Amino acid sequence: MSIEMSAAEVHALAGALREAAAEAAHIAPGIDRAGSLGTALQSGAEAFLDVQRAVGQALTGELEWLAATVAAVADSWLDLDRALLAADGRRRAG
Repeated sequence: MSIEMSAAEVHALAGALREAAAEAAHIAPGIDRAGSLGTALQSGAEAFLDVQRAVGQALTGELEWLAATVAAVADSWLDLDRALLAADGRRRAG
């Protein structure tokens, strides 16, 4: 299977991933500490919320990495196009 996308579309995808990462960056700071839940639930609730904060941080990092990788792919396509066009131009001129 192949997917045809222009470098501009791939750059747009990278931008969308960066926006998603910026949104995900608000997850961890947005999770408050558990209120007073009593002895039986307090530690479990705090642990659950700590895990959710860690998940938010991990998601942010993964989206940032993916955005950078996708942008690098688009950049490499453009670099390859420039190199091929330059080589073709030298052949025609010679």
